[in-house]
Amino acid sequence: MLAISIACAVSLIAANLIFISWRRGLAALAALGWLAAFGSAFLWSWALGPEIGVTYAFMVFICLAWVAVAAMAEGRPQDNQSLARPYRRLHWPKPREISKQFLLFLLSVPALGAITMLLSVAVVRHLPWSMPTRFLVAMVLYPILWGALGAWVCAQSSLRKPALVSGVLCLIAASILFV
Repeated sequence: MLAISIACAVSLIAANLIFISWRRGLAALAALGWLAAFGSAFLWSWALGPEIGVTYAFMVFICLAWVAVAAMAEGRPQDNQSLARPYRRLHWPKPREISKQFLLFLLSVPALGAITMLLSVAVVRHLPWSMPTRFLVAMVLYPILWGALGAWVCAQSSLRKPALVSGVLCLIAASILFV
């Protein structure tokens, strides 16, 4: 119980240091705050074990940061002018734009999720490490690949190139796994 209290206190100190450095622009406080945040992750892991400890370190730190932001929020100044805007009709996108965005979503979320899962398993399968280490590498590699490829797909103006690259990556991963 004492270790959890210490970890919580260090997380609170880290969140406050980072928040204060953000508000005042002090780089030294930011570095000290991030150092305390990483230290709190070790303390949480020591108190609760590595799996639960890292999870709690992230959750508590994020919640404390939100509390600090909410506590320091400044209200908008009240003026005598009305904030009402004039009425305008909504602009509905054309069906072609809707279909392009839907295809972009399908390509970047479920399709790339499956492709990057295949690719990360295919890469990790041939590593010379033990099974738990390979599993850990796959768990880290999968979201990084998915995020990077998803961001790249969303940044493209046309869907032809991302669809072609995704198809090639799927063929490469499938050939490594199933051939």
